[in-house]
Amino acid sequence: MELKDTEREYADWVDEEDLLLQQADAANAPFRTWLVPDVCDMDQCVKSWFLPQILQEMNTRLAKGDLSALLRQPVVSEQVRAKDLRLGGITYWRLNRVDFLADVDLETDLVVESEGRDVPGTFAFVLTLWFCTEEGFRFEVQGLCPAAERPERSFWKLDRFLVPILRRDEIEAGAERIWENCLPGKKPEERSARMLADAMKLQVTELCLFGQNRTRAILFFQDGVVQVQDEMRPEDDGPPAPVPVQVAAGTIVLNTAARRERGDPAILHECIHYEWHLLFYRLQKAVSSSPLAFRMKKVQSSLARRPADPLRWMEQQADLGAVALLLPLGVMRSRAWRLYQEASAFPARNGYFNHPGFRWERVIRTVSDEYDVSRTMVRRRLVMLGHPAAKGAVNFVDGRYITPFAFTEEYSGDGTDTLVISRKDMAGLYHRSRPFRELLETGSFLWADGHVCLNDPQYLRRTEKGLALTPWANAHADACCLRFGLVRLKERETVLIFGSLNSSGEYNRHYNEYLDRRMSMTAAQLAEKRDRLMQALPNDYPDALCYLMENADGGPVTVEQLAASAQVSPRTIQRYRTKMQSSYNPDAAVAVCLALHLPPWLSRVLLNKAGILVQNYGPKGHFGEILDCCFMDSVPEVQEYLKKAGYPPLKLMEE
Repeated sequence: MELKDTEREYADWVDEEDLLLQQADAANAPFRTWLVPDVCDMDQCVKSWFLPQILQEMNTRLAKGDLSALLRQPVVSEQVRAKDLRLGGITYWRLNRVDFLADVDLETDLVVESEGRDVPGTFAFVLTLWFCTEEGFRFEVQGLCPAAERPERSFWKLDRFLVPILRRDEIEAGAERIWENCLPGKKPEERSARMLADAMKLQVTELCLFGQNRTRAILFFQDGVVQVQDEMRPEDDGPPAPVPVQVAAGTIVLNTAARRERGDPAILHECIHYEWHLLFYRLQKAVSSSPLAFRMKKVQSSLARRPADPLRWMEQQADLGAVALLLPLGVMRSRAWRLYQEASAFPARNGYFNHPGFRWERVIRTVSDEYDVSRTMVRRRLVMLGHPAAKGAVNFVDGRYITPFAFTEEYSGDGTDTLVISRKDMAGLYHRSRPFRELLETGSFLWADGHVCLNDPQYLRRTEKGLALTPWANAHADACCLRFGLVRLKERETVLIFGSLNSSGEYNRHYNEYLDRRMSMTAAQLAEKRDRLMQALPNDYPDALCYLMENADGGPVTVEQLAASAQVSPRTIQRYRTKMQSSYNPDAAVAVCLALHLPPWLSRVLLNKAGILVQNYGPKGHFGEILDCCFMDSVPEVQEYLKKAGYPPLKLMEE
């Protein structure tokens, strides 16, 4: 659900400290302002529309003697007056797509005969109304009973917006009933989303919706109109103007402007809405099921009780229901576990352990191919079924699947944290979070294969494809990689915040690992060694560069080697080594630091000697980002990252 301009885009501008402070303030504040849809509820309708009919029903039953029979004593009141009747709580029960029951709690003042005397009293009843929504909201009275004899119901309970209140197991069972009712006798592998839509008599059409590239599909309960924009052709001067298109009732519009997944989960999502949520939309008299059709309002309530938001509930139910339709519980439980057991017999791959991440990857790929469902959807389904280790498989990051990884069960229990982060998200967090930025500036952590890992040879290794986790680190990712919290800002938008390792002491342990690869020094020894390095490093840039080339961590580096790694000419390196200049090419000087894999703090020391001040803002603000986040990458890898991130590449064609 998009809220347009009603909320700021945190991900673009907020500082992480501000976000955490806001969360802390909200936790301590007694009230919070929420943004919720401005929708009608059935309680209001019953009490405003149907009270006269309820009053008439009570008087009819009084005249027939039904109230005397229910109370087991004569009622001597001549009538039930409006001021004597009070409506209490109302409980709703779903019968089918279009019908529901309402158990209305009533209190009425009556005079009864007791021991030969007329005695006034207040009596509680439950009046059951059967509503049919085929032609407006019509009801019939199904029954009346004393409150103490309230009937037990086995139907789905509805909230006051007529949205089902469902547990996870009820969603699973409800999804299975949809298949049984619409496509009886069909095996799971024989079913498809479009077959289900056909069985429900829903039309499916594809349109390119104007200005809605995040909306995957819309279900129309009634005739409606959408704005459609064709794709721009090479001969066009600009994008074509949007045009209105009529859409018939009972149509699912798939938006070709949005990303699509295998297995058409968007169709199943709308089928769930059609089957489970028609009562809500009929109550609202909505033209379509698009949440953008509803206005939003601000509501203040205590933090302990979030205001009712039926749109959010329906979207969650439709998301979970679509997954349950795609990959039914009965099939997935036995099939997935059998495949997992078979995967346990496979040998290790590329030197890695055959841990649960690799095993679940085999399961996910097999099920994905068998049922023509996206791998991400299969992984989500496995996690729903109680296999959190599947989160370590088929993670698509920066245009490719990263190596499957494993972690402890203790980490997996939360569900709100992640060990996976893309380069783009890492860069965004780098600019938002000062603690995260300061940590990276020490060189203690590096991005590798979708993780931010401790910079230590026992955890990281260099491969042909770049930096990767060692086999042990890959099998124990939560022991050496940072966790990142997922903070939800909108219904479909989250932002990452800086997490931690299992032990915060790991930060201090690796703060100066450039100086102490074997981790054998005390704090005083580390400080002493760092002081010696700074004292030994010459004051001028040429001599400092020579010193660092001769004392590189992997052995002395020649002019030709450094030139090739930095992608500059040997003449440039030779000139930087031997000639004092009034200014140096900042791009080439940064490339030299990257090629030497200097830790961030040492890069800044060297660049300062060249008169280059590294900042995290301005035209060259990305220098700090790549020196902190990419210093163990090759220069070509850094150039590719700058291109994808929208930054200008380093200009290195210098002679």
